[in-house]
Amino acid sequence: MERQALLAALQLGDSLFPSGAFAQSGGLETLVADGEVRDAADLRALLRTHLRHRLARADLPALLAAHAAAAAGDLETVREADRLLAAVKLAREERTASARMGRRIAAEAARLAPGPVLAAFEREIAAGRTPGGAAVALGLAGQAMAIPAPETALLACYSFASGLVSAALRLMRIGHGEVQAVLRDCRPDMLAAVEDAVAADWRQPRPCAPHLDVAGARHERAPARLFAS
Repeated sequence: MERQALLAALQLGDSLFPSGAFAQSGGLETLVADGEVRDAADLRALLRTHLRHRLARADLPALLAAHAAAAAGDLETVREADRLLAAVKLAREERTASARMGRRIAAEAARLAPGPVLAAFEREIAAGRTPGGAAVALGLAGQAMAIPAPETALLACYSFASGLVSAALRLMRIGHGEVQAVLRDCRPDMLAAVEDAVAADWRQPRPCAPHLDVAGARHERAPARLFAS
């Protein structure tokens, strides 16, 4: 990856980038409250499940499809990938969170790297013709900022992982050194998730982590919540 693209990826994936991802826990808040995620080993297993069984099978294929479609000026494929991804997000909070993040990513990326597909995507979201999911918006943003598709997908993996372990710092008795070790240990899973996504058919998203779907659905009925999902 060229240096300019690397710098763009660092900016897009930075926690300072105003996507709203910091407000999400990916079901962790429910699982911690239930006593199912208690330590670094549990957190590592949860992150691997997210990466290999959810992102690799749905979000990342949609991201890659959007990236390629943006390069070709194919808005219809962007819309189709976006709708299919929303359809397999079973928990209402997750769908809502994805849409909110997607709108922010698209808006901020359009300011930094204006382009016809990003502008059209924003109009489609505003008109209610497409959900505006975060993964699709990130694929469009990566393409607009000249970040290659595989690196954009890897950026999505790392951003998700970083957000999850950041939530863990607030929800669990766990230290910064431990969460950094979790991020390090899950690097092979991030790379494998991208490889799986490249080989997958984005038209057939098939995330499979029922326990996380249930945790996400239960979260919205929790008596006290620190996170939006």
